[in-house]
Amino acid sequence: MEILLPMSRKGKIILIILIILLGVVIAYLVWPEPQQTESRAVIGTISLPSPVLKSNLSVEQGIQDRRSVRHYTGEPLTLKDISQILWAAQGITDKTLNLRAAPSAGQVYPLEIYIVVGKGGVTGLAEGVYHYVPSNHSLEKTLMSDTRSDLSQAANGQPWVKEAPVDIVITGNYNKMISKYKDETLSTRFVNLEAGHVGENIYLEAGARGLVTVALGSFKDDQVHKILGIPDSENTIYIFPVGHSSV
Repeated sequence: MEILLPMSRKGKIILIILIILLGVVIAYLVWPEPQQTESRAVIGTISLPSPVLKSNLSVEQGIQDRRSVRHYTGEPLTLKDISQILWAAQGITDKTLNLRAAPSAGQVYPLEIYIVVGKGGVTGLAEGVYHYVPSNHSLEKTLMSDTRSDLSQAANGQPWVKEAPVDIVITGNYNKMISKYKDETLSTRFVNLEAGHVGENIYLEAGARGLVTVALGSFKDDQVHKILGIPDSENTIYIFPVGHSSV
């Protein structure tokens, strides 16, 4: 027969300390990584129209028709065009699970989307630079001026950047992914792959709206950051001029 001896006061204190330490270790291992955010100087916010989930263009036809086009008319885009393209890029597709339109390794979502709007480039939207907020499908205005010409120079003089009514800029926070996966090479690959997924969505949604675009990767990162006021934690990955084709 086993006899249980009463635990001393000192023993109880030691046991309590061990339980607390075990709880701290478990919390550290299973608690989600804190989301890294950057404060931006926001001039104002604009709510976007709700995305439409049906169109007359099939996915197969969209893939068949997808082309890179660098010549645009002066016809402006509509706010619905902007809404659809940004939703296709990073919009929320499942509010319960917080899933987005493009897959992300570990559901980290390290990308940010900016749009550079020219004067008269979007009906109902003033010229300037905007940051897309997926959580409520809205835009934060961060700059007042039309920076397309400067952005064109930063993109090694590519003229279509200033000719398109709108330029979409995709940035990636590599440190945000590294905090999840630790391995720098692997994390960088995951962020770049995710940008590729988003880029194809932009192509296909632009096509569904009767618009055209081209993926650009040639630019001077430091100049783009300075022109658009992009936080230092982000790296520019893509520029997508978007408009109506003139060819």
